[in-house]
Amino acid sequence: MYRPVQQQGTSVKTVFFGDKNFNTLQTVLAQDFQERNNISLNDQQQDRLLKTLQHYINQVYQVQGDKPIQTLNKEVLSASAKDFSLYLQRRELTKNTSSVKTVMNDNLFQETSQRFEQLSQERHEVKVLPPPPPDFRIDFKEDGPPAADLFERAKKQRELEALRSAQQNVEMLKADAGVQGRVIADSMFRTQQDSQNRNSELALVQRQQNMSRPTPQQDLSLAVMPDRRDLLIAPIGSFDTMTISPPPRELGQANSNPTIVNPSFASPNKSDLPQNYLQREDSLVSYRETENNLFIYSADRDWLRNNKENRYSFTVNFDPAANGQGFNPTLSAQQKFKNIVRIELVKCIMAGEGLDVSIRKTTDNASPPVYTTTTDYQDNILNLPYITIRIAELENNNYGTDNFLDRSFGVLQYDAQWLSDTTYQAASTRGFLAMIPKFLKCQKEFYPTPLSTLQKMTIDIRRPNGELLSNSSDTYDIAGIIGAQDSAATPGPTFPFTVIPTNSAFNVFNPASPIAQPNPGNFFIVTNKYFSRFDVCKGDRIQMNGYTYNDDALNDATYGDALRDFSNWINRQEGHIVLGIGYTNTNSTIADDVNTSGYADVIVIQARYQDPTTGSTFINPFGNKSNFSAILNSFGIALQSPRRLINLNRQLNLVFRVITREMDSLPQIRPDNNY
Repeated sequence: MYRPVQQQGTSVKTVFFGDKNFNTLQTVLAQDFQERNNISLNDQQQDRLLKTLQHYINQVYQVQGDKPIQTLNKEVLSASAKDFSLYLQRRELTKNTSSVKTVMNDNLFQETSQRFEQLSQERHEVKVLPPPPPDFRIDFKEDGPPAADLFERAKKQRELEALRSAQQNVEMLKADAGVQGRVIADSMFRTQQDSQNRNSELALVQRQQNMSRPTPQQDLSLAVMPDRRDLLIAPIGSFDTMTISPPPRELGQANSNPTIVNPSFASPNKSDLPQNYLQREDSLVSYRETENNLFIYSADRDWLRNNKENRYSFTVNFDPAANGQGFNPTLSAQQKFKNIVRIELVKCIMAGEGLDVSIRKTTDNASPPVYTTTTDYQDNILNLPYITIRIAELENNNYGTDNFLDRSFGVLQYDAQWLSDTTYQAASTRGFLAMIPKFLKCQKEFYPTPLSTLQKMTIDIRRPNGELLSNSSDTYDIAGIIGAQDSAATPGPTFPFTVIPTNSAFNVFNPASPIAQPNPGNFFIVTNKYFSRFDVCKGDRIQMNGYTYNDDALNDATYGDALRDFSNWINRQEGHIVLGIGYTNTNSTIADDVNTSGYADVIVIQARYQDPTTGSTFINPFGNKSNFSAILNSFGIALQSPRRLINLNRQLNLVFRVITREMDSLPQIRPDNNY
């Protein structure tokens, strides 16, 4: 395309404000509007065009004076054409009609008081009920009106109804006159605007076809003919949108010259820009559900200092700040669950222990009769149809015929059983039982809003009648520990007994050298209270804690090391195996097994032996002392408190599934926009 070049050494301001440039711009604008509208501009319109052109010449140079003459002329033509087109439209509208007179009538524009009274009367107007239908039946009575009179009366009534309906239609037409006037005025404006847009487009197309290529001999140093296709690129007023083209940079042609860019109808192919392929982020946040397994072991509670809870009634705290296990009176889990959707009980593993002791006395036919007592009957969980678990913070959707079922979290039934040693433990224990909610939903759902957090869980295992499964304790206070003597003639321990019977099963001596090394082969743990034969049985594992001596005994120069060694062995983490149980007689002696009521207060554990992999069968003495029984007898009364033991085979294991809601980051990953 031909691009005129400005002469060297000529000032842009001088050329731009020169008469020749002004006359050229005026001629271009006048010819364009005359050809577009097929009319000639009168004197008033010519004068307005000159003022408009002079105004925008000054404004354009004031803002863009540092640009070339071609850019300045283009901006002047674009701004002047817009302004003068609007001027012509306003003149055309005011000349044809005045919609104000049509709209301004007495029905729409009234005083506030008069308009309010009129609206009130219209709202409170009582509609006239239609008259009852006339009776055209022949009346055989002589005093009634004739049928002709009834017909004339009905005819007059219909005429009055028709007249009233016509009057209402006239009033509605008068009320809608203002609205109709506005609609007519708007239609006239749109019609004239569409006509002018079509004329402008036709004139520009004809001018582009008739334009001739300028010759080099023409003097273009003072006046540069701009490309009037820019009039199509920039919108003129609010005309038809089909003639409006976006700016060149929006078409993806960032380095193009605005004066030579083809309009939208000349560029049918859409530019492929990277921003056209960006994928917007979803307005909804995506979440995913995470399943967490929660295991609760009742032996993890602080059973040394808290004796108010047992294995069937305890509390679990979650996220107890910086306090770990041992610093809380109840169970604690370090995890803090947030946005909980569902909590579900999977299973409950519990000991198959006897819940109550049944005493059965029998006699023979001898004279005098001999009485025998039997307490080996086991009344355990298998004797119940089901057990209920209650969590005060999570009452489930269970309903029953009593309050205990209504407030229960789940109902558990037998599923499996296992036993460690059937020959040694069968008489006193039933191993472990797995209880599950068979064919039931044992869960708590939080919908639609999840639970923000779970602070604690108060767990109770109850019987069908609502009573706690067992009130017996699984922890016992230790009164003291004594060692077995090597002979019945040797004086027994001074705390708390005097003699241990020779025929007792507890008199287990050191098989290697009972005289040279009088260390006991077994130790007797004496509790403050008696316990049931089903609470601690042969083969159970017990764990002790807090058993130690006072400072005077531990700092003793002769036996201090032995006492510290013995305390560390007694309080070891792996615990001790129960070899047997016994009870104290009234004569301060220890008897084997349980008393006639089925209770005992002595637990037997084995002593510490040397490394058996070396083939040794000797006792491993504490502190390398040759007579540790005498040490226990001397310092048995110098114990610290509290000191307790727990039966690990009587503990409860609960398995929960906690489903939490977390934000899913995968859908939020933005796609790769490298094209």
